[in-house]
Amino acid sequence: MSSIIDWFLVWWLRSGRYRWSRLRRRLCEAKYLNISLPIATSLEEIKDCLAEVIWTMDGPLHLYDAVSYPQTVWFKKKDDCDGFAILAASLLQRWKPSSKPMLITVMLRPMQRSHTVCAFYSSGQELWYFDNDSLRQGSYRTYNEIADKVRGDARLICWDVADPNILETIEFHIRQESELKGGD
Repeated sequence: MSSIIDWFLVWWLRSGRYRWSRLRRRLCEAKYLNISLPIATSLEEIKDCLAEVIWTMDGPLHLYDAVSYPQTVWFKKKDDCDGFAILAASLLQRWKPSSKPMLITVMLRPMQRSHTVCAFYSSGQELWYFDNDSLRQGSYRTYNEIADKVRGDARLICWDVADPNILETIEFHIRQESELKGGD
């Protein structure tokens, strides 16, 4: 059973998630596009905005997982990790485009440990990230270092880096097949 779930997680992140999210946005969230997002002029203000959002699991109409519009997240004031990440990316992009925010999604086993964060370049050219409403500052140089930190002690299946503006995969990484079949 484990290998079927692993296969699904790879397929979902590589091929299904962003297509489904773009379709779901068009069908179910277009009415939120006229919602104004707050203007943030510092990382502290972005943290304050994210603190107004309540973490909640995606509902059944999301059909597993979807990345909402940032306006939807802001209007509803609730979402799961990808909602926090997309809102953080949007606020960062508007405040400081040179920070180049990206979504990093790490698919893990157990599945409920899978997670999405918003990574961006700090003023010192190090990568930092928003983990829900927490700002994680470190001396990260690569997206891989952030993915590894997010993974913690869970078993990594795959991870990606996605452009939050168009929900397109920029990088995709999968564990070696031998690792997927043989455990850690």
